[in-house]
Amino acid sequence: MSEVGRLVNVILDSMFDGVITTDASARVTYVNPAAMRITEWDPQNAGGVFLASVFPVPAVELEQAKSIALGDSGNRSQKSTPRLATLITGRQNQVPVEYRVTHVRNEDPALSGFVVVFRNAASLQAAHAAMRVLDRDSPLSTEELFEERERSRVTLDAIGDLVLSVDFRGRVNYLNRNAAYITGWTLLEAYGRPFEEVFLLLDASARKPVESPAVRAIIENQKVTVAGNCVLLGRNGSETAIEASASPIHDSLGGIIGAVIVAHDVTAARDLSAKLTRLALYDDLTGLPKRALLADRLQRALARADRNRCVAAVIFLDLDHFKPVNDSLGHSVGDALLKAVAKRLVSCVRSSDTVSRYGGDEFIILLADVRHADEVSRCVAKVRAAFDLPFSVGEHALQVSASIGSAVFPEKGNSADALIQSADAAMYENKKIARTASRDRGGVTGG
Repeated sequence: MSEVGRLVNVILDSMFDGVITTDASARVTYVNPAAMRITEWDPQNAGGVFLASVFPVPAVELEQAKSIALGDSGNRSQKSTPRLATLITGRQNQVPVEYRVTHVRNEDPALSGFVVVFRNAASLQAAHAAMRVLDRDSPLSTEELFEERERSRVTLDAIGDLVLSVDFRGRVNYLNRNAAYITGWTLLEAYGRPFEEVFLLLDASARKPVESPAVRAIIENQKVTVAGNCVLLGRNGSETAIEASASPIHDSLGGIIGAVIVAHDVTAARDLSAKLTRLALYDDLTGLPKRALLADRLQRALARADRNRCVAAVIFLDLDHFKPVNDSLGHSVGDALLKAVAKRLVSCVRSSDTVSRYGGDEFIILLADVRHADEVSRCVAKVRAAFDLPFSVGEHALQVSASIGSAVFPEKGNSADALIQSADAAMYENKKIARTASRDRGGVTGG
């Protein structure tokens, strides 16, 4: 298993959220320890079964997740929303769960499928119930009221979620222990301050404050969910990725007296999602884009070239005699050589171009938004010259060459596949010519 694979497993095994992965047909392929704990499954019976037989995800939600991943919704940035359901555990217990379904795409169909991240929602329900106790007018005696409020306080401090409440003006009047720890505010310091000062939410991408969910819940008199890529900015400048919801609090007559906010730290889940995305789109060895990301960028480049009447081109490159390096010096040296070649190729092109590891010892360079076709020839010459100097790999100075072929859109192909095929054919023709010339000079042939 690779270092990245081991890291992902450690993250999955350490998460408090349950994680279930499936293959493309929705058969379970992995269940992390938290999922085992929540679902009360027998670990030996968890793998290979259909997801629907062990977790309450309707088939229509799987299709919706797939549509979002494939961009069929028309919004490529759209995310699946958290949903609530009742899970029947392996011991026939009923557990409320909040879950999110994501479809994972990969150029290898065997690595495509679904990821379900979920957690026990009982803590959220307990928080809402406890906050109602803390804020309501009660007919109980003073001693009974104290006991009930103390029980609610202990419950709120024990759960892993962040819980805050505000009055009808949006000023903080309660936060539990975890909220105090993450925000950096004690209850005494936070009391009476505006919610936005204590619980500052930022859009992680735009770096702009997010509208207060507490104020929205009070104004709209309904539950409000904070969706998207949000982070909580702590008092000390720390950032925590969260998902949060706010619900209005009513008195015995139905009037709004404030709101309760329940937030969940999703840093591990988001980091995992980012790592899985990187594993699917980028080569683990060289860090270069894989075929799926190259295909997406190539499609976009061709569309722009057609629209703007400019040029796009593909350069197909195959290392010569790479197998003897692997066989004689070992795979570790071969891997190091591939990384060195990747680094040198990236230095040959603009930041707007793409160098992709297409497979094995094959690389493809996408030249996008090129104004003149002769710029492609100059780039090919630059790439060819990059192999004039040896590659320093540990104690070895390896002199390798490469067979190169190029194809320009639209003369050599009016689609992504046609363009790659044309460049591939040109590369093999050049390789054949080089082999013939080598035989004529009495050189050693290889591939």
